[in-house]
Parts: sequence; structure tokens; C-alpha cells
Amino acid sequence: MVGAIGTGHHRLVVEITTRRRSRIAQAYEHDGTEPLYLLVSHPMRMFEQLQTRVGRIPAKRRLWAAGTAGITYFLSGMTIRLAMPPLWKSSLLMISLLSLATFVILGNGVTAHLEPNARNLLFTLRRVTRAAGYLMLAALAICMLMVDRTAGIMLLILVAIANYFFAGEGGHQEPIRLAQLPTRIIGRVAFRIIAIVAGTVALSQFLAMARSDPSQQNANFNFTMGTYLAAGAACLKVHSRARKLCTQINGQARSLIRALDSLASAASAEATIHMEKAREEWQKLEQVLQNRIETGLPLHGTALLPVSNRKRLQGMVNMAIVDTPQGNQFVSQARTELQLLAQACNSRIDTTL
Repeated sequence: MVGAIGTGHHRLVVEITTRRRSRIAQAYEHDGTEPLYLLVSHPMRMFEQLQTRVGRIPAKRRLWAAGTAGITYFLSGMTIRLAMPPLWKSSLLMISLLSLATFVILGNGVTAHLEPNARNLLFTLRRVTRAAGYLMLAALAICMLMVDRTAGIMLLILVAIANYFFAGEGGHQEPIRLAQLPTRIIGRVAFRIIAIVAGTVALSQFLAMARSDPSQQNANFNFTMGTYLAAGAACLKVHSRARKLCTQINGQARSLIRALDSLASAASAEATIHMEKAREEWQKLEQVLQNRIETGLPLHGTALLPVSNRKRLQGMVNMAIVDTPQGNQFVSQARTELQLLAQACNSRIDTTL
């Protein structure tokens, strides 16, 4: 009895679903309107098919094509602002939109298919371009402040805010060579100090504009001096934090090297004890490497080492620890990597001038 009811219910559901689909098809044939889920799924399916076809293009050719599309988008967008007939502006707008779409489609995931040398070169070029653009923006803000105070204040605020987007994991997760670690640390500290100074100057200039009455000059001076002192303390803290982290990394990396050496020369009966000691030293080093250069806030800042570098180092250390009781095949590789890490931080430890 129950089985018959269940079968009848299933047939009823299938019949209702079939009728709904037939009505949707009839409505589409009648007035040409397409259901909403089809309107959404068709473009997505077309984009996936287009992305699959684009993936067959060689990576270098895709990279050059994406760069050309990006330059075309920039130039057409700048040209639209010039005085010209409306038809030309409409044409340039279409070219700009098509170039942007081409850039997005061609540039999506293109770096993952490049050769390691080409990918490293691209990442280096992107880091240099980003840093140069930020410095140019800061210089432009200072120059504009001398000409137009309001525009200069706006640009200084932009410099301070841009540092938030310039920092973080999003733009600094590409793998780096350990020899580049000092440059990474110095750059992040310098840019954070520039952002602090820019925000402080913008605040003091805005206060001078908002409270221009002569009777308020003493209060403005006191507030400005207090703000500058606080900014100086913040800059010093950023600098001291970076040196402290470098000191910890240098010492912890050398401690891990000594632990691996002890494990390599230990007898079989003592191997377990030395393995645990090496794991503890690695956990301490890993915890330090996860710290951020500019600040201790968890949601902002740049990690000392990108995730890919940390995973690579972790794999080498784990292989060295596991393999050491039977042989020393991976110890030398892990030791070399740890020595490079210690040497990279050695120039910025607290004991140096």
C-alpha cells in the first residue's frame, strides 16, 4: 500500500515537472522570451568554452596579447577625454570595452602556464612597476601640495590609503629568492613609513585649512606637533619590528641547523629525541616566518615569506628530518636553504649598526 502511494507520488511529480518544462518551451517559442536560469547559464557556459579555447594558445603569446589589450584599453580610455565628434567617442568606448574584455580573458591564469624564468621575470617586473608607481604618486602629492593645498591633501590621503591595498597577501604571494628577502623587508618598511608620513601631513594640512582663525593657531601647532611625534613613534616601531623579526629568524634558523646537524650525527637509539628537537625548532621558525613585516594586525600587512616559500622550506625540513636516520640525502639541501635564510636576515639584526 505504502509502496503504491510512493510510486504514484513519484509519477505525479514527474508529470508536473514535464508539464512545467513544456510550458516554458511553449512560452519561449511563442514570445521569444528565455527563462532566467537560461539567460544566466548560457553566458557562463559560453565564457567557459571561450576560456578553454584561449587556454590552448601558448602562454607567451597570450601574455603579449594581454599586454597589448591592456595598453589599448588605457590609450583608448585616455583618448576619449579629448575633444572629438560623438561618433568617434562611441567607437573608442567600444574599443575600450572590447580591449578590457580581451585583457581579462587572455590574462586570466596566464602566469600559471609560463616557464619558471619567465614567470619570475614577470613577477619582478610587476613588483618594480608597483613600487615605482607608488613612489611617483607620493612625489606627485608633495609637488601638488605646493601648488594646490586641497589637491595635495587629497593625493596624500590617496598615498596613505593605497598602502593598504599595496600591502597584504594579495600582491606579495609570488615565490621569491631568499636573496631578495632584505629588499622585500626594506621596501615594505619604507612604504609603510611613507604612508604614515603622508597621512600625518594630510591631517595637519587639513587642520590648518579648517581652523584658519589666528586665535586657533596655538592649538593647531600643539596638535600638529603631537601628531608628528606620534607619527615618528609609529615609524620607529615599524622599523624596530622589522629588525626584531630579522633577529628572531636569524637565530631560529641557526638553531634549526644545529638541530639537524645533531640529528645527522646521532646514534640510532637517540634519533627519536633529536627528531623531536628538530621538529620543535622548525615549529618555532615557522611561527616567526608567519609574522607580518609592518604590523602585528592579522588582517593587514605583508608576510615575511610568501606561502609558497614557506611550504617549500617546510617540505625540505620535513624530508630532512624523516630521511636523516637512514641517510643524509636531504639534510644538505635543507641546511643550504636555512643558511641562505639566516644570511638574508643577518644584515638587519639588532646587533648591527
